[in-house]
Amino acid sequence: MIRVGRDKRAALVSIGVTAFLVVIKYAAGMLSGSIALIADAIHSLTDVISSIAVFIGLKISDRTPTEEFPYGFYKAENIVSLFLALAILYAGYEIIRTSIGSAVGSVILTDLPFALSVALVSLVSSWLLSNYKLKIGREENSPSLIADGKHSRTDAYSSAVVFAGILGNYLGFYFLDSAAGILIALFIFKAGSGILKDSIKVLLDASIDYESLNRIREIASETRGVEKIYSLRARSSGKFIFIEMDVGTNLTDLKRAHQLSDKIEDRIKSEIKNVDRVLIHIEPEEREFTRYAVPCIENNGLLSKISRHFGEAEYFCIFDIRREDNDLADMRFLKNPFATLEKRKGLKAAELLVENRIDKLITKDSIAQKSAFYVLDDAYVESGETDAGTIGEAIEKMGGGSGGCMSGNCRHH
Repeated sequence: MIRVGRDKRAALVSIGVTAFLVVIKYAAGMLSGSIALIADAIHSLTDVISSIAVFIGLKISDRTPTEEFPYGFYKAENIVSLFLALAILYAGYEIIRTSIGSAVGSVILTDLPFALSVALVSLVSSWLLSNYKLKIGREENSPSLIADGKHSRTDAYSSAVVFAGILGNYLGFYFLDSAAGILIALFIFKAGSGILKDSIKVLLDASIDYESLNRIREIASETRGVEKIYSLRARSSGKFIFIEMDVGTNLTDLKRAHQLSDKIEDRIKSEIKNVDRVLIHIEPEEREFTRYAVPCIENNGLLSKISRHFGEAEYFCIFDIRREDNDLADMRFLKNPFATLEKRKGLKAAELLVENRIDKLITKDSIAQKSAFYVLDDAYVESGETDAGTIGEAIEKMGGGSGGCMSGNCRHH
């Protein structure tokens, strides 16, 4: 059994239902003499043609990319939407032309109960069909199916106007049938112009909506390791989105930078629907200093003793060493609020250090394979060991001068 996708199945349902409405509306229009009902039948005929075009467009857009078309055939849907918009506008023109011509003389309709019944059936059917296609189109992010759903919505409005026009004729207001035809055309022009505008924007590679673009920027900015977003561009192609961005990071290791790029892409694809490709260019951003953290048992400046236990340390000494001259630029002590926890103290302490944007953790004993290590590694924080007894000795072994901190400029918190 051949399986048909939801979007294509919706297009096939639309073809069947709309073809049925064309037949009964045209028959009722001919029997009753209603110009509005015949015009509505012509309008529905354009729906049948457009639904067939949508189905063909969906089939084409699903084709696998080739060397000649490396970005796929996704825009086939937008091309279909463009022709669909032109068909809608032409239908509106024909309806106005016919309605104005019939308005010259009053037309008394016949078989009014049958005509009213057909108009009511058309109204309900078109409304339900429109809701169905719009629901599937939005869930599948199919521009052509959404456009077709909006077209069906105008059918429902048209049928409501036709019903009112025929009812008015029954009450003696014979001009209402032609007036209904003109009003239908206005609905059609409004829908057609909107679809035409959206199709042209995508075909000209216009940017996606501001809300989605801003959310993509937020996702990338919130990813650990990202220092700055230099540029961000995103465009639609059919139902899919293509994204390009330049990201600044202080990571110098090529493997780490590649991992960061993959992480950004995975986060964007998990939150933004139908993202086909994310092209990320990593720009190394040199920071003026490297920020270290060392667990301590006390807050006593450079004389503070280093703790052997990471999660149970009373304090963390956080200090910056300038990369240009390897000198100590700043130092402060951060009290560890998780030292007395029974469980997950190491993990919580690691999260605290990540929030303080450290680059490297120095400990007495290795924390490899512990929960804290994975938290720090995920945030691209390096870890190392030292045999130094105090903060001053540790800095000395790393080659960092005392700088201004020996003069009393260090901060203690």
